[in-house]
Amino acid sequence: MKNMGQIGSQLKSMNARLEAARVYGNATSGSLAVNVELSGLGVVQSISVSDGLMSPDQKSLLQDLTRDAMNKAVKSAKEMHINEVKELTGGAEFFPGMNDMMQNMIK
Repeated sequence: MKNMGQIGSQLKSMNARLEAARVYGNATSGSLAVNVELSGLGVVQSISVSDGLMSPDQKSLLQDLTRDAMNKAVKSAKEMHINEVKELTGGAEFFPGMNDMMQNMIK
């Protein structure tokens, strides 16, 4: 219990590191590929699609719309998770910064 203040500070630091971190995923079929870049918090940063998968004039729009749709879905899933945790804990904040950390997860 005496380390609760430190835990809140460490959570803020962890959140900042995860927000700055990047992870990547890709799917390929022959020479065609879709690449996705996410922050460590699961926010889609970019999507790139091989030219052969669509007409060039639609490529940028498809990438932007896919990124936005994915981010909305991820945000909804995170909100659902946070609401479940709040229900489980009765809304109690078990350590300083816990609620802030959870809210930062859905930015």
